[in-house]
Amino acid sequence: MKLNYITIMVRDITKTVEFYEKLAGLKIVRRFNPGMGEIVFMADAEGDTNLEFVQFDNAPKVQATGLTMSFKVEGALEDVLEKAKEMGYKPTDIINMPPKPAHFKLMDPDDIEVEFS
Repeated sequence: MKLNYITIMVRDITKTVEFYEKLAGLKIVRRFNPGMGEIVFMADAEGDTNLEFVQFDNAPKVQATGLTMSFKVEGALEDVLEKAKEMGYKPTDIINMPPKPAHFKLMDPDDIEVEFS
């Protein structure tokens, strides 16, 4: 069995798409408006990571505590950290506590904790 996708009800789909495009390297695979709002499907190059972001005016928005999404960085972790700062986010410093790989954390536009390692 393979996870198909995760749906996240967001407050600002434009900010959310920018975050996951520029920091996590996801690409838009499908974007449409069914009349009630907007839906965007994003995935990595292999199609293994699939997220559906939905912004409907009257729908409940995501609220998450105790949830972390983790992305493995291709290239220098420091570059992604600097990009996050340039975009106005407040990431932690790089945490290096083996056996866990070096990583940093920040909150996405909907206050979901995201970790990059």
